[in-house]
Amino acid sequence: MKTKTIKTVLKSGYYILKTSGHLLTAWLTLGWKVRKARRTFEKQLVNVGMPREDAEQLSRVYSELKDQMLSTVKSAIANSRKSS
Repeated sequence: MKTKTIKTVLKSGYYILKTSGHLLTAWLTLGWKVRKARRTFEKQLVNVGMPREDAEQLSRVYSELKDQMLSTVKSAIANSRKSS
């Protein structure tokens, strides 16, 4: 019986670490892609004649959406911890 418990704990730890790694990778990738998309979007707007300040203001929406998405994920994780 004790061996099954140890095996279960080790398996759970493995999957928690694996999931944490995937979440970290997704977070880093998302941040990188949002920065890249903002720069590209700003360049395209400036190339068609929009002032740089206006283009930067419009591209901030990408960062705001990323922040909203991350806060949604964080609140979902926090709520799942409270219910457990």
